[in-house]
Order: sequence, then structure tokens, then C-alpha cells
Amino acid sequence: MENKVRIGILSTAEIAHKVYQAISVSSNAVAYAVASRSLEKARQWADAHNIAIAYGSYDELLNDPNVDAVYIPLPTSLKREWTIKAAKAKKHVLVEKPLPGVDTPEDIKAMIDACFENNVQFLDGTMWVHSKRTQDISQRKKELGQIRIVTAALTFKAPSEEWLQGGNGRTNKNQEPQGCLGDQGWYPIISILFAYDFELPQRVQLTFTQKNKVDTIIQASGFLQFSNNRIAYFDCGVTVAHRSNLEIIGENGVIRVDDLVGGQGKSGKFNAYFENFTGSERYFHDDVSGKEQVIQVEPCNHTQLMIEKFAELSKNVDHTWGQRSLAVQTVLAALYKSDAQGGVFVQI
Repeated sequence: MENKVRIGILSTAEIAHKVYQAISVSSNAVAYAVASRSLEKARQWADAHNIAIAYGSYDELLNDPNVDAVYIPLPTSLKREWTIKAAKAKKHVLVEKPLPGVDTPEDIKAMIDACFENNVQFLDGTMWVHSKRTQDISQRKKELGQIRIVTAALTFKAPSEEWLQGGNGRTNKNQEPQGCLGDQGWYPIISILFAYDFELPQRVQLTFTQKNKVDTIIQASGFLQFSNNRIAYFDCGVTVAHRSNLEIIGENGVIRVDDLVGGQGKSGKFNAYFENFTGSERYFHDDVSGKEQVIQVEPCNHTQLMIEKFAELSKNVDHTWGQRSLAVQTVLAALYKSDAQGGVFVQI
């Protein structure tokens, strides 16, 4: 344990189980402690996950001098407060999405600024960006010539009508103010920005939204316009079948991914989103005439690679990761503002 980054987990939320699994198989990190607002709940979770230390408050964990870094899967409304507190306590921060901020990126900017001021790492919990496939695509997309169009989507069908109509945090704006735009929408937006090397668009438009009975976005589609007549389209939500797609279209070819977020191929293994999963092993590269080439890469557990990257960054801080997160939330906030104003274009 001496050479491993000691991570404290703030909250026993469902996603924390998957991240704990990744920490437990990582080469350079260890789950050192967990905290909940209930000591009993924290102790039960710690015992179930073989973690020695449990705290009955988040402050107690942050005050532990043996904790090097924290993972924060708290509700969106609490992420700003506890990220800033963690940064001030000199803890490196891995924070789960969605990130706070409805029609402005000021909340996440304050979180990132606190990490910068205290020289600690900020990293959001987007797992697929750390896969070996993503690194391969990052190099291969240079062969496409100028990238002109990007399309991206993340959708899945709500498991029940109750879930759809506000029975889940994603579908209740009191828990997730941007609804499915902030949750599912994060993934197509970050993939579009990845394709364009995290350049911000000039203007955006949310072209369609569907809202449920509690006035929360459950389906959305939109348009992003970049400089030099480059564009992107996306959609997201919980009203149609599962899709997790990215298409990067250049002058000389196309790169396509059909299992971007989960990495499970076309296996139908939806549990890839909830359990550690080894995959992300192939994508497609079409030439200018449309001839398809299947590109095979080494399968990986991209959640484990995210943890290992976070541990590396905890010892060699790189603030560009926070700027990427800020770019994504800036676009999401502008898209939300577009919808609030009747679907008009919003300048970035």
C-alpha cells in the first residue's frame, strides 16, 4: 500500500461499486476508506467491499491525513461543495458525472479553480476516454484529413413508466436539473469535442426535447457549429433502444464506434455499464470510397485504466483534464439555455 494512491470514497452510491471494483484491480491505487452520512451504512458498505475504514461523515474522511485522493459520486447538487472542500483539504478529486450547472458552467469552473489553487488533480469520471481503443482512435483520426462532421448518440429505453416519469434521478429535474441532457448527453458531447480536439463550437442549438410529466428532459437532439463550416449532431435520452455511437467523418475517411461508452460490442451485455468489463476491442475505419476495415485493439477494462490514470495524475498533476470537463459543461449549459429560449442558437 505504501506506493499506492489511497482513495477515499465519498458516498455509497450505486456507481461507487463499479469504481471500487476498478480500484481493487488497479496497479497503483487502493480503496482506503469510505464515508456516508450514516456510520452504520458506511460500515456495512466497507465490510462488503473489504475496506478497513468507514466514516459517518464526509468531513471525517477529508480530515484523514492518510487519504491522498477522493472519488465523489454524490448527487449533482452536492458535487460543487464537496469538490471544493476536498481540494482545500489537499485531496485529488475524481468526480462522477453529471456535473453541476444548468445554464452556466460557473459551478464546475469554481470546482476546477479550487483544484488549481490547491495544486490537486481534477478528473471527471468519463471512463471510455481512458481505453486503449480511444488512444488508438486519437492517432488514427489524423488519417481522415480535415474532420468535417461528427455524429454521436447515447440512448437506452427506460425500464418502466414510473422510472421514465420521474422515478429515477435522471428523469427528475429536482435531482438532475438538466435531466437526460446532463446525464446521457454528457457522452455524445464529450465524444464530439474529443473528435475536434476539444475545440469549443462557435454556437449550439438544442433542436428537439421531449419532457416527462415532471417537466424533465428525457430525450434531446442538437446541433453544434464549429469554425470553418465544421458541424456535429447528437441525440440522447431514455425513450428508445440502446445506442452508443460515434462517427467521425473526414475528407478522406470515416471512423465509427458502435459501443463507445460500455465497450461491450453488440453482445447486449448492458451490465457493462454497472460492473467492471473488459472490452472496447474494435472499431471501424472506412476509406474515402466507403470500404470498411475492422480495427482490432487490445481489450481493456477502461474503468481500471481511468483509476490508474487518476493515480498517476495524483503524483503529476495535469490541469488540462479539468479544462476538458469545463468545455463539455460549457456546451451542455449552452444547449440547455437554447431549449429554455425556444430552441434558438446560443453563441459559445
